[in-house]
This record gives sequence, C-alpha cells and structure tokens, in this order.
Amino acid sequence: MARPTKSRYTLIKGKYWIYYPDMPRQGPEPDGDTVRFEPDNIDLVLDLPRFSGKRAEFNKRKNIAVRYEGIDALETHFRETHQELGFANAARDENLRLLGFENVVYSSDSPNKVQSVDNNPLPGYVIASGIEANGRLLGLVYADASDREDGKNVFVEDALLDQSVNAKLLRAGLCYVEPYDTMPMSLIVHLRRLIAQARKEPGAGLWPYEDVSIGNEVVIADLAQLETLIIWPKLFRRLVAYFFEGHAGLEQFDDWIRQDPVHRDDSLQLPDGEKGNIHDTYSISGDSLRLRFNPEQLIITPDPKPLF
Repeated sequence: MARPTKSRYTLIKGKYWIYYPDMPRQGPEPDGDTVRFEPDNIDLVLDLPRFSGKRAEFNKRKNIAVRYEGIDALETHFRETHQELGFANAARDENLRLLGFENVVYSSDSPNKVQSVDNNPLPGYVIASGIEANGRLLGLVYADASDREDGKNVFVEDALLDQSVNAKLLRAGLCYVEPYDTMPMSLIVHLRRLIAQARKEPGAGLWPYEDVSIGNEVVIADLAQLETLIIWPKLFRRLVAYFFEGHAGLEQFDDWIRQDPVHRDDSLQLPDGEKGNIHDTYSISGDSLRLRFNPEQLIITPDPKPLF
C-alpha cells in the first residue's frame, strides 16, 4: 500500500550528462524518462534506501541513470525495439529541453546516441527517494542549481512536484503515470489530477492517439506491429519479451505472463484497493488487447528483495 503521508526525500546536487565528447559512440542514450547524472557527493546516493535490494549502479565516470519517479514515457529503445517513435522522441526532446540542453544532434547511424550538443554537462538536482530494481536513482528531476543544502531531507508538496521535469512532461501529455507504492500517496493523487487534465486537453500530446486503452482495443499479431503502437510502456515491455521468445499473436500471452510473478506479472493494487497483478490490468479476445484500467489508477509494488 502506498505510504499515506508525505515521505522524506533527499536533495542531491550534480550534473546531467547526455554526451561524452571523448567517446561519443559509447555515450549516454537519453530518453523521455531517464538521464545520466553525476552527483557532487556520491555518498548521498549510496546512503539511499534500496527498494528491491539492488545497489546503485555507477559507471566509471561516476554517473548513474536517473529514473523519473511516477512517470513512464514511450520507449525510444528497449531490447533493440521501440514504441511509436513520434511521441517517444517527442518526450525525449522535451525532457532534454526542460533540462536546458540546446541544439542536440543525434548520430545518423545510431539514432539514440548524441553526436553533438551546445552545452553539456548541465547543473541540476534530483529530489531522490531511493534506488530502484535496476540500480537506478529514482526521483524527481530539476534543472539548474538549487539554493538548498546538498543532502538536505525534503518533504515534497504539490507545488514542489509541479516544478519537476516529471510533472511538466506529464502536463504536456507525453508520458503515462506509473505510480509505485514507494511514492507518497498524496503525490500519486496529484499526478492523477495532472494526467486527468492532460487527457482532457484538445490535442494534448499522445492521448488522442492512444491505441490500447479502456476504450480502444487493437489486434497485435507480432513485434513489428507492436512497435507502431501507443500503449502503456510497462505492458509493451512484457509483450516485447513475449514475442522475442517466438510467440505469434496473443493466444499464449496470458499464460506466459502468469508464469513469472516477479519479472512479468508484477504485484499491484487495483483501483478498488484489492491486490492484483499485471494480468488483471488487460483483457484479451483472440489477438485483440485492451486495458481494463487507466495505468494511473494502479499502484505497483517494486520487485521483492532477493532472499540471498
């Protein structure tokens, strides 16, 4: 169950990187809800809670990937696949614009690698809640410097959440809400308000074009078709794994997802407060898929910590 009160976060100052000038071909691949971050004080990150027991994963440059808390943008690249690229790239481009990066050019033969940018790295700070299951820093992302003390414990109110890049991407209609129960309930409620407003705005971002939703179902026959769709990214990632195993159509998908309650069939809280799993969030008829709930109505449980 999501925490009922505003939880304490930690403010961590540092720099955002989207390009390594000495080795651009091995540089970051920014997208709509992650960015590389170099903290001024690495110990502040190492001291954060590990929600799934995973240590913070830094590279040799002492950068860590930041996963934007509470949102999920369409995938620009995932296991050599992607979602509908118009809005996936729009979320990425708006993310980098909000962080302050200018004139970003991507490699022609490696379209997720930055070939050049006018200003890199850039100062910023993360109001961090912890380390998530993939070793990434989970938090709210802010551009520019902060006059608050590095490492200061922060209670996040709605107004502070609204200033984050996370919330700005949501208001622009460029991402889904993806609430985990590590986020304070008050902030989840506020994100739900923001996405409700975005869904109602005429022509707001991806919402008029969403292919798989409560009201829209679509036939998904294979991976090539899946890559063209606007669909909840968490479900997309599971469908990618399913098709990579050689399945065709959706006939076996429900059985497949239930076979792994950790990496496929995540535990979550349903809108009525009952416990459920990913398999409770969709309906399949033949090869047609639709959602039973808007993703923001769910509260997802992080992967469990390993027993050993």
